Amino acid sequence: MLTDAAAQRLFEDLSQRYRLEWAEVQVGRLKLELLQMADLESFLVTNIEAQQLSLENFPYWAMVWDAALVLADFLVKQTPQPDRRMLELGAGLGFAGLCAAARGHRVTITDNSADALDFARLSAWRNKLTTAEVAYLDWQSPTLTTSFDWIVGSDILYEPQAFAPLLAIFSRYLAPGGRIYLTQGIRGSGPQAFFDLARPLFSIRFQEKKLRQAEGDKKILFFELTPKKAS
Repeated sequence: MLTDAAAQRLFEDLSQRYRLEWAEVQVGRLKLELLQMADLESFLVTNIEAQQLSLENFPYWAMVWDAALVLADFLVKQTPQPDRRMLELGAGLGFAGLCAAARGHRVTITDNSADALDFARLSAWRNKLTTAEVAYLDWQSPTLTTSFDWIVGSDILYEPQAFAPLLAIFSRYLAPGGRIYLTQGIRGSGPQAFFDLARPLFSIRFQEKKLRQAEGDKKILFFELTPKKAS
């Protein structure tokens, strides 16, 4: 957890590069404040026109995607257990993991973007989330040393080149008897291609969740993976 002085310095540093705002978010009865970019659309348009953003460095982490809302809703409905440790992968702003921590879960929020992690750290500090840890995790060169009872992630199944490293992360960090929960928007062939690779190693259950929004309901896929026993 950041000290107040460290949080102030970090906020000032981010303010040099982004316009920031605290947004109140709610999942069920749970409310918290999330640090995000103010006027994100204008930021994206300006930087794309200046050719400072491309597909390679596009800040996907700066948005709370629909799948994260569904994952957060699931996590806040689960009763926290003192001995259960949770790892969030590709967390971006950390929305789902922060909501889980606000519910009382012990969660390590990870991403490979330094800025995303700084946003998440400040949100954890702002909401006094003592059960949340924020850590860097590169799937290609992981350095965490702890195993986790649950591994969770939202919208992380979109880059085929990352599927093998992601499966390796599951094998490396999932504790015996653990479970994996993933949510994913319905688009492209990413989820199918990933689960073709995962099926020999995991039993997979999935269902469609309906996310109600003003512009119309959206379908989000919800997956539960459990390791298969070695034969």
